[in-house]
Amino acid sequence: MELAWALTGEALPVTGDAAGLVAELARLGWDAERLTTLRAERMRRRLPWPFPIGLDAREELGFARFDALLARVRKELGLAGTRSRAQAPVRPPNADERRLLADRPPHWG
Repeated sequence: MELAWALTGEALPVTGDAAGLVAELARLGWDAERLTTLRAERMRRRLPWPFPIGLDAREELGFARFDALLARVRKELGLAGTRSRAQAPVRPPNADERRLLADRPPHWG
């Protein structure tokens, strides 16, 4: 199942639907603690998580449905939320970014 791949990066022998995925992942050794550790490690290394999957796999289920199911499973695992600031670039702003940061409206003062 593509949802399992997106969460673990491994092809796992899961069956059934998203409703039972959390229990099935735990049975296969991928409990919330292990997934939290995996997510933290990938974010520390500035790698994407959930793992990217092919467009064909998402098309099969439908993009919106796949993303909704992934969001539901992540919420059940306690891994939902906004993107981490750890993914922000660690470089000084370039000239265009500095110009935009310095730009102030006329009434600014």
